[in-house]
Amino acid sequence: MPSFKSDSSFFHKIAMGAIGSRTVRSDLAEHGHDIIELERGSLDAKIWKDVKRKRVRIPDLVCRRCGQRIEVRAKSEPKLSMSHSPTVVERRWDYGMVDTDLIAIPICSEVGSNDSTIKQHWMRGMLTGETSYWNEREWVLWRPDGMVNYFTVQAFRDARPDRVQKKGAEEGSETTLIWRACFSPCDGTIVDISPANITIESAEGMRRRRGRKEMDARVAIGDFVRQNQILACNAEPAASGRMQCTGELNSDLIRSMLGSPHLPVRFAGVKLARSTSCSELLAEITSIASDRDEDVYVRLEAKAYLAQMNAYSIAELFAPELSAMDRSDQLEAVIAIGEVGNENAAVILAGIIGDESKGYFLRSAAAYCLGRIDSSTSRRALVNAFSAQSYRVREDALTALADVGFDAMPELVSGIDNDDEQIQAGSAEVLRWLARRADTASVSSRLIPEVAQTLTRADRPLIAAWLGGQLPEPLVRAAIGDALENDVRLGYSLAVSWAFARSWIAPLHDTFLPPRL
Repeated sequence: MPSFKSDSSFFHKIAMGAIGSRTVRSDLAEHGHDIIELERGSLDAKIWKDVKRKRVRIPDLVCRRCGQRIEVRAKSEPKLSMSHSPTVVERRWDYGMVDTDLIAIPICSEVGSNDSTIKQHWMRGMLTGETSYWNEREWVLWRPDGMVNYFTVQAFRDARPDRVQKKGAEEGSETTLIWRACFSPCDGTIVDISPANITIESAEGMRRRRGRKEMDARVAIGDFVRQNQILACNAEPAASGRMQCTGELNSDLIRSMLGSPHLPVRFAGVKLARSTSCSELLAEITSIASDRDEDVYVRLEAKAYLAQMNAYSIAELFAPELSAMDRSDQLEAVIAIGEVGNENAAVILAGIIGDESKGYFLRSAAAYCLGRIDSSTSRRALVNAFSAQSYRVREDALTALADVGFDAMPELVSGIDNDDEQIQAGSAEVLRWLARRADTASVSSRLIPEVAQTLTRADRPLIAAWLGGQLPEPLVRAAIGDALENDVRLGYSLAVSWAFARSWIAPLHDTFLPPRL
């Protein structure tokens, strides 16, 4: 049965999931865990919906110190529910997970919605900080609310769901399994537990009651509880002691994961070997990388390990997947190369983003990955992409450079010097984004020399005048004085642009500025 889920609905859930995963990562760090992304994209909301491989479920996060895997199921309201397919094995709620895997339930609520200026102009799906955008031109600010609840997969398998609810066609015609649960409405102390209710008293002395009929209590009188903590449920939450990191990950444990019959466990083993630079497993992972019967997810992760360990060249390792007929294999190969993250990876990705014959999804993925590699090669490739024939590739490069931040200043200033007007314009736009984020004295002082130099370029009067009307006052004031001394016409243009920018109507025109990271 095909899924008819709309793009906005799809991205809405992906964005909330990314915020939920970030919340869980921070929460588990307090228990000593060193959490990294296991499922690619779980901490971000970049989507290649029509190409991304489906029917592969891998837990979202993993700890580099103990190997614990965590699946994150973010909810917009306090409830315990799982998407499930009774007919498609790969879409079962627990597919690919083992009993000891954790399921985290963070609650994320929307605290802001459609802004009349931004929604008219933001056309692309992305995630910036905790604000999500989609092509239906809306933005939503997500806020993690209260406690994150954790369960083992075994706990949910042992407790039958209380209700099965059929989803609509937009949600892919799957079902939702629901386990009844009682959540705390506030921070407070448990003062009474009866067969029907649990009563919480807040710090202000207000008492609030929650129904728990036919549910097992998971708290005791006198316990301090947090907002959205589970008070009663027939599935047993993980004990607080269970959440502490053991720090017991070693090469022997990773080796046992590599031999697991479960794909997600093998994938996690290779990921952990790569992220911890475990050289003792080179032979085993070399074998996995060359095993044509192994799942492509695991093989690509094994190849990323080999590339990161400098055992083979990136071009040689990933050539079969980059030239594969399956577009999802090509996409996953580009993302895996990006995760290698070294100079050689940047060179390969620069070639992909600059190749007009490549599909947009590959060039978009290359832009995304280049923005996450700390390399002048990657930043120059993104700047050069402003001359691409595809407007969407230019926009991806612009977003990636904005994510790079102030480290891209040398390449952006160089872009202003480029003879290509498209590169000039793209570089100027990223400078504008960065300058608008420069709200601290240290950052402003760092930007002033570079931006002032750009604003006083007599050979780039249009770019200078445009930027002069877009940048914050401290950055423009000094530049106007220099320009008036060297080029009266340019100085006058800057003064006019700046005067307009300070008027009450200027905010009506500033509709394409993303919020600060």
